[in-house]
Amino acid sequence: MERGVETSPYCRNSSGCVCLWGVARAADNEKEGSRLSGAKIIRWVWLTLIVLYIFTAPFEGYWVVPGLHGHSWVSLFQRILLIPLPLVTLYWVVRKKDRAVMLPLGLITIWIIWVLLTFLLFSPHTYYFLYYTWEQIAGFLLILSFWYLARFPVFSRIVTISGLLIYYLVTLVVSFWNIKTAHHLGASSEHHSIIPTAFFYGPNHLGAALALIMPFMAFFFVLNRSRWVLAASVLFSLLGLYILYKTGSRGGELAVILEAVGLVVIFPRRWRYYAFAAMGTLFVVLGILLFFVTHLPASDKLPFALVKFRHLAHIFHPSFSSSSRSSQGPGSFQIRLALLKSGFRALWHHPWGLGPRGAERYYAYYVHHKSPYNTYGVIDAHNMWLEIAMDFGWLGLGLYTLFYGLLLTGLYRLRHHSDHTLRYISWAGFTALMGFVVGSLSPSSVMIGFNIMWIVYGLALIALYQNTHLRNSASRYRSNINRYRKLT
Repeated sequence: MERGVETSPYCRNSSGCVCLWGVARAADNEKEGSRLSGAKIIRWVWLTLIVLYIFTAPFEGYWVVPGLHGHSWVSLFQRILLIPLPLVTLYWVVRKKDRAVMLPLGLITIWIIWVLLTFLLFSPHTYYFLYYTWEQIAGFLLILSFWYLARFPVFSRIVTISGLLIYYLVTLVVSFWNIKTAHHLGASSEHHSIIPTAFFYGPNHLGAALALIMPFMAFFFVLNRSRWVLAASVLFSLLGLYILYKTGSRGGELAVILEAVGLVVIFPRRWRYYAFAAMGTLFVVLGILLFFVTHLPASDKLPFALVKFRHLAHIFHPSFSSSSRSSQGPGSFQIRLALLKSGFRALWHHPWGLGPRGAERYYAYYVHHKSPYNTYGVIDAHNMWLEIAMDFGWLGLGLYTLFYGLLLTGLYRLRHHSDHTLRYISWAGFTALMGFVVGSLSPSSVMIGFNIMWIVYGLALIALYQNTHLRNSASRYRSNINRYRKLT
């Protein structure tokens, strides 16, 4: 019998012949190898699609495919991933019993199902807002894409972190171009203005986006402790702060202040005392400056830096009354308070929500009809949380808030992790989401389709998944070591 050829037990006693079993077995091995090779190719094609989707998502609306009626590369990838990715996610969650992400993924999945149900339940009012519902689906797909990539630790970390940092740098370049030339991209609300909007519709959206991304730049030195990386982190963070200043987005600025508070919370204990002292000093200085500028005559010309404090103080403009001069308008705070009161009135009468874009329809109706709350012609909620409540009711708000809270809690628990990448995502992600609680109050009603927000959610899920994976691997390693010791 030839060496290396496997024979059937029924042929071992046959004399003078080589059984065909070995030939058949070799053919089976070759077929199995080709199947594995084919599966590997499919996996890499699948991963490539997901990577392209993540890289192109922040540029939605700008990378349009000619001849496809305004559809972008992102829209095409969304449709490719729409059916298989949720199924793949469900399969792996059940198979791996990944409890770290099972609850947040379950909550956001139920939330997106409720979004789709409200679209159907409140027809025909929602019929024209299919694109708005699709924005929720697009965000959901981004989260699932990040979670699926998390199964490939090195690959996922390189793709997600480098993609976010590249996008940040490109945003800075486009913003400086806006300031230098007063030209904007097609979807911008600004025209012939030096106010930067980068890839976003308005400066408030850019401000919220910068507040979300800047922590990932500021903490980049956690991944690499070299002086050059630290210097680059400081430089690009300061450039981002300058762009944020130029946007005039008070929500973005307040988000950065809240991020500083979040940073104090996650600092190691030996530094926390100094962090609290620095934070207290900062708040005292800010309070004195705000008090100073609010008591200056409106006609006074202020230095460059103090103009921003006056602008920030305008949020708390006194109540607008009928006795005010006609040239005097209501303060930003007063308008938002009216929007909030009117929104809660809508929620009280419609606890299951008004359906997609219901908040805008509600405010627009009462612009032309008698209302107990005057929103001064503003029809955008200017508050992501209020908008979710008005559109999808208490159920939608509860699911979304629980999901958000789970991500914050999970990232907080990883703040002292031994793995540098997970600690980096924890520090940057926790502070970014802390600030976004306020940052999401500034832009208008397109916030729920804000891809950067969903990308940060996805990074949080990557950290939670990989932490579980590392903990399980360490547990198996210790178990094997103990078993080996017992045997020896």
